[in-house]
Amino acid sequence: RVKMKEPYMKHQLSGKGAESLRFRPFEDVCGIGHTMGISSIVIPGSGEPNLDSMEHFTNPYMDNKQRREAEVRSLLEKLSPDMIVLDPDAIGSVEESNLIQRRQRMRDVAEEADARKAEEMEALKNKKEKKRMRGRSKIAKKLARKHKNIIDDNMLKLKELREKEKAER
Repeated sequence: RVKMKEPYMKHQLSGKGAESLRFRPFEDVCGIGHTMGISSIVIPGSGEPNLDSMEHFTNPYMDNKQRREAEVRSLLEKLSPDMIVLDPDAIGSVEESNLIQRRQRMRDVAEEADARKAEEMEALKNKKEKKRMRGRSKIAKKLARKHKNIIDDNMLKLKELREKEKAER
């Protein structure tokens, strides 16, 4: 790189103090925030002349999802294939050779998952029912909604009849 002797371009703000500056390199646009608002200026020829869209993170039109995918892909390329496993806890840990310890660890993990599931179910039970339109929050409607998901003999017979009717069509 060669050090510049003079600025590439000048822009007069005429008494307005510059507070922030943002440059979009692929669009040749510079935004200047000052005390009186913002100014956007065009700086021709300052962008990268040979844009390679296949190069990592240089596509200016990449959306967030594509950027995330490119980052994950580049990180996976750095990893060796034997480091990629399904269990995220396996990286950086040592597998116990003792069968009893392994079973105990699996039991502990299963108990934690069951406890979490029980807490979630308890939270669902204690969850307040949302306010509905007029007439929908009456006690009879609430009870009907609660009992709608109960499966009994009558519901099973009704489902069988519906399936038969569909099969006949």
